[in-house]
Amino acid sequence: MSNRRDPFVTSEAATPSIPPSIYDSLRVAEPRTRNRQWEREHQNQKVTYRGVEPKLALKVQSIAGELHVPEGEVARAVIEHALRAYERGDLDLYPRPDPNRMRMTLYPSSDSPRLSSLPKKQKHHSHSKAGWRVITTWRGFPPELKRELSALASEAGLNVPIGELITALLRYGLQAYASGLLKLEAVPTTTNYTLAREGQK
Repeated sequence: MSNRRDPFVTSEAATPSIPPSIYDSLRVAEPRTRNRQWEREHQNQKVTYRGVEPKLALKVQSIAGELHVPEGEVARAVIEHALRAYERGDLDLYPRPDPNRMRMTLYPSSDSPRLSSLPKKQKHHSHSKAGWRVITTWRGFPPELKRELSALASEAGLNVPIGELITALLRYGLQAYASGLLKLEAVPTTTNYTLAREGQK
């Protein structure tokens, strides 16, 4: 005969299971606290820009995904390349007056006097507002680069919104990357990849 227990025979040793109290399920667990030490230590390397063209930010994200590096490193490398080209005179950032704002602009709605005399459409005006709502955040920007970009966009510099400046620099740098003038090479680190700086191997 088998040593299996007969399910129909009750055992005196078996104790009936007690259902859990409904009050036990209502107890609130202690909220988990995250360690934010890394964020506090690297807060000065975080940048947030308003008005950066979303297609360019998505292209940066795509390149970062292909290279398995942080987005901030790709944005930094592309912007630094464009800044060096501006310093050499290869990139012309010529701000023009913007009739809708007090500041200058790198992207006037029209250079033609004929088109500027026509009344503006409300649809175009709402589109420019929508672009201004876009906020782009990257990590990995050194404080020196942040200061250089702020100074260039300030009244003493080009006197343009910083989002327009970042857009112009990204557009130039991404075109250089697409044409092969800017090489981005992923270098392995202990935990993930990082970008090699220009001129380093």
